[in-house]
Amino acid sequence: MADRTIVVFDPTAKRKRRGAAIAKRPHTLAGKRLALIWNKKPGGDILLDRFSELLAGRFNSMEFERIDHQGETLGMLKEVVVDRLVETCDAAVIATGD
Repeated sequence: MADRTIVVFDPTAKRKRRGAAIAKRPHTLAGKRLALIWNKKPGGDILLDRFSELLAGRFNSMEFERIDHQGETLGMLKEVVVDRLVETCDAAVIATGD
C-alpha cells in the first residue's frame, strides 16, 4: 500500500486588535443626555423603557435620545448616527433582547 499524505487546513482567522480606547465615564448622570440604542430584538425596548424610568427618577434633569436600530445583535450603527450621538450625547446604552 502506498504512503498517503493528508493535508489539514485551519479555517480560523487570526483576530485583529483595534486601537480604540474606552471612553471616560461621567462622574454623574445628572444633567446628562443619554442615548438609548435598541436593535429591535424582542424585549430590548421594554428594558430601555424601564431603565430610562429608573435613571430619570434617580438623576435630575436627564435627557434621553432613543435610537431604534434595525440590525443584528452586533450590527453597526451608520457612521452618521454615531457622529451625531458623539456630538449630542454624553453616554450611550445599547440593549438587545430575546
